[in-house]
Amino acid sequence: MLNLVKKWLVAFTLLTILFSLIACYSPPVADTSNMMMIRDGQVLQLNTVEKDYTILGLIFLESSATIDHNGNVIEGSKITFEMLMREAEKLGADDIMNLRIDEIMTTGLKRSTGMIGSGGVPIYEEQDGTVIYKANALAIKYIPSR
Repeated sequence: MLNLVKKWLVAFTLLTILFSLIACYSPPVADTSNMMMIRDGQVLQLNTVEKDYTILGLIFLESSATIDHNGNVIEGSKITFEMLMREAEKLGADDIMNLRIDEIMTTGLKRSTGMIGSGGVPIYEEQDGTVIYKANALAIKYIPSR
């Protein structure tokens, strides 16, 4: 009986040490300096700012595009990074951060193109819609290293 108690005590001690070592393990920390973001099926690379900077102000940008009923851009454009940087440059900025873009969709209107049969069932045709893009971001200026 005493032998069995000793075996259980040794097994319990070994298991306690093993679980303590496992609990101390911490997985490696991910490198967040080059994060990836997926949007609209595209992978975009985000570079995090690791320098000191000052905020120069907010920038606002608006763009619109006409789209067909399949969602293809017919006229106009989405907001591009170049457009944003041109606005930031007006404030003397080196970069932007905290970018937010809203898409305001006006669906295509339907218009009657005629009637079917004697019951007068109308036929509708999809018209082009409009998307308005509104963006805002912080314009920042990097502080030179000392």
